[in-house]
Amino acid sequence: MKPIRNETVLVSTTSLEVAADLEGLEKRTDLIIRNTSPNAVDIITLSLGRNAAVANAGIVLRQNEIWMSSTDISNPAWSGAIQAICATINGQLSIMEKS
Repeated sequence: MKPIRNETVLVSTTSLEVAADLEGLEKRTDLIIRNTSPNAVDIITLSLGRNAAVANAGIVLRQNEIWMSSTDISNPAWSGAIQAICATINGQLSIMEKS
């Protein structure tokens, strides 16, 4: 089992990868992404996979909202890449992941 990743990632108006593609490697068991941006207008959109995130087209997280994926008996956690983009230049995500 890999060590837990527990960090903050800054997100702006350009899409960036916030979680690496682990397909073919050790799979994730837990992934929690929370919008911890300082302002309510700092809306962040996540895109699962390698395609660039597009604002408001995907998983939309308003301030303090969470997206998570966890492994259970019949459903593995998402192990692909995750992209993020923010409506403003002040976005911030807190990410906890383990595999």
